[in-house]
Amino acid sequence: MTPAAAEFHPIKHLAPGWFAVVMGTGGLANILDNWGAAFAPFRPLAVCLAALAAAVYILLVGPWLARWLCYFGYVRRDLHHPVTVNFFVTAGVGTAIVGTNVSTIWSRWLPPDTAYALMLGLWIAACFIVTAFTFYTGFRLFSAEEAPDPAMMNFSWIMAPIANMSMLLLGNPLLALTAARQAGGATLIFTLNAVFLGIGFFLFIFLSAVVFVRLTQSALPPPAAAPTFGIFLSAAGLEVNALIDMGLNAETLGFFHAVPLMYFAALVIWGFGFWIVGIIAIVCLYQARRSGIPFSLAWWAFIFPLAAYTIASQKIAAWYGGPLTVGWAIFLTGLLALLWLATLAQTLRGVLNGALFTGPPLS
Repeated sequence: MTPAAAEFHPIKHLAPGWFAVVMGTGGLANILDNWGAAFAPFRPLAVCLAALAAAVYILLVGPWLARWLCYFGYVRRDLHHPVTVNFFVTAGVGTAIVGTNVSTIWSRWLPPDTAYALMLGLWIAACFIVTAFTFYTGFRLFSAEEAPDPAMMNFSWIMAPIANMSMLLLGNPLLALTAARQAGGATLIFTLNAVFLGIGFFLFIFLSAVVFVRLTQSALPPPAAAPTFGIFLSAAGLEVNALIDMGLNAETLGFFHAVPLMYFAALVIWGFGFWIVGIIAIVCLYQARRSGIPFSLAWWAFIFPLAAYTIASQKIAAWYGGPLTVGWAIFLTGLLALLWLATLAQTLRGVLNGALFTGPPLS
């Protein structure tokens, strides 16, 4: 049977991973804003990137919902794909990252109550989306009737754990604002942050172990899957951010006083990131020399994880100081900016030529 010709349709073939553009762009905006105290020109750049992230998010929400309502057959096909299904959760993480931009950048111009309401609304929406797809992907994994194809097993499998830990990027600053308004609400958010961290951390341990076993027993995934190695770096960055921010919030709420211990634990996890960055570079150089890494939206899997780890590095540098921590944070920022520019350029090219909205029709 002759395969059906590919069709172009910006809604039918709207990949679930499109929200990774928002995640990476919004993350870079927060990083540049953090550097703004030392280098003022970064602040306007941060505002521009935050505006771009918000614009992309708004542009995606309508088509994303329309795809579920009008072309559910295409959604269902993605929900049953062993790799694509893992990226539905990016809608929730993208929502949370827009909320972090409100906290870090837009709150300077918005009335406090408006900024708080936006952050709270985005956090609730993000929690709902991430929780729903975390349970779905877990059930799908357990209910599979056939052993997974090793070629389809890669670090995209840990997207749900990463998404749960990402909730703390917005949950912790939201908690700090809630503590000044309602102590009971702050305690609830602190508890939910701990729940998301627990789910994310332990699922990450379990699923990454499965992926590591696959990597040691089978050949490397195909070159197109090389960017998924970047997702592994998210865990180190998000765990560092979670430990530091939860330690600070726990002290504010009077639960316990262990900020220096939290920073030390964060330093140990941050150090593991050195190895992750190195192994990602080696794998990508190896695949690039063999056959090249074709562009796809998966390239954005390099951006948000590196952004999360760079933010963590900024916090480590602010606490410990020294040329190693500060220099590493600066290096990561430069690397992230270059990768973001290259990936954005390829993404715009794919949008203009229609390649990113083209795929096989339903059989």
